[in-house]
Amino acid sequence: MNNKLLLGLLCFSLISVVVRANEIEVPEEELARETTLPIFDKRQIVLNRNVVTEQRFEIGGGFGLEMNEPYYNDYMFNLQGTYNLSDRSAINVLLLFWMDGLSNYGEQLKAGRPTATPPVQSFDAMKAPHPKWGMFANYEFIAYYGKISISKLGVMNLNTFGIAGLGYINMDSLSSPALNLGVGQNFFFTKNFGLRFDLRYLIFQGPDATSKPLRSVGTTIDPTPDPNSFDERIHYNGQISLSAIFLL
Repeated sequence: MNNKLLLGLLCFSLISVVVRANEIEVPEEELARETTLPIFDKRQIVLNRNVVTEQRFEIGGGFGLEMNEPYYNDYMFNLQGTYNLSDRSAINVLLLFWMDGLSNYGEQLKAGRPTATPPVQSFDAMKAPHPKWGMFANYEFIAYYGKISISKLGVMNLNTFGIAGLGYINMDSLSSPALNLGVGQNFFFTKNFGLRFDLRYLIFQGPDATSKPLRSVGTTIDPTPDPNSFDERIHYNGQISLSAIFLL
């Protein structure tokens, strides 16, 4: 019995030595990794731009909203044209048109509270000069081009850009140079059609409506002051806008 046990241990030892002597070689590309990348048969198609904008014109129009205007109508319209110098830079011309009228808060100030104790005088901001339309020439730096897929049915192409420019704002009988700074995003649904989203700040010097009494309700009604008689201050008008765009 002892001889059989000893013989079995000897055979097991010899087999172990033979197994250790054999090296198993596995190609490096077949080894497991922590991350994996998809393999595309036609890699160049994946890298190519679906929407080519270089040396193409882009026209569009839409509507917007002023985010921090207390007295006047917050809604506005825009028309714009862009020439793409390359896939990284473009020249943009922007026209802005403010809707006339007062905001809800402006209407409350105009009505006043003459029956309150003490009475609250009215304040009619329409008697002060305020922006009517503006025109800007801007430079766009296109920082990023990418593709996103919200569903498996299609791919949306997008551009992310920064914008800066100078322009002119008309305020009834007054006008002022203005600075336009912002960022934006183009969403292309096809090679020729998309949507443009802008977030910008218009910085300009204009009349301070609160520097004059502008009562229009009650026993005392103030006449409309001379536009040049108002004190001036720096305005920082934040705006957001959405436009339909077409590539030509």
